Amino acid sequence: MRIAIVGGPGVGKSTLVRQLGDLYQHGSYGEGEKGVWDTRVLADIEAGRNPVGVTAYFGRLYDANYRSAAAHDNTDRVILLEGARITLEAHIVEYPPEYHAELHHVLAIGDRWQPDRVIVLTSGTDTIEKHIRLRRRPHENVEHMVHRFRLIDAEFRRLAPLYPSTVLIDRDSREFYDRAGLESVIADAGLPPFREIPYEDSTRFEPMRK
Repeated sequence: MRIAIVGGPGVGKSTLVRQLGDLYQHGSYGEGEKGVWDTRVLADIEAGRNPVGVTAYFGRLYDANYRSAAAHDNTDRVILLEGARITLEAHIVEYPPEYHAELHHVLAIGDRWQPDRVIVLTSGTDTIEKHIRLRRRPHENVEHMVHRFRLIDAEFRRLAPLYPSTVLIDRDSREFYDRAGLESVIADAGLPPFREIPYEDSTRFEPMRK
């Protein structure tokens, strides 16, 4: 079972993918960021340059992850991925209309991904105030990031009903570093239960049975 986590920049996708991936113990595939991406990508995103090249780059990145995930997928597994076809489409709104036709051609790369569930993280205020303004990344213009987030978040909300097996989840007031926040996402998204690793008070070690 492949679960895609998507949403606007800074909404907490990478954190949720890692945390749920660890909770389910079946693997996770994040999109990465600075240090992982081609060094030109951040500059082009910030400047609004090369929209087709940027979108195709992320399409190829996601495609590599989906191909790898498919090799490990099974009915009893929950694999988390950051990004889906809706991600590529939602970001089109950032660019001038003269690029939109070509950008829609890029979307075809995501037609074959077909995740079993897509979780769209949305946010009213928490993401902007707690996760964009306060993180102060040196490569980001904060007000530009806030503008991008509002624009893209609205587009995700508009597109979500058009994509099957997609659920909108408001991330405001949810903390992805604690169990309650993760369990609330699992419940709202209708994900299967995870297997808990037992913790015990003990004075003797008993090997786990296979």
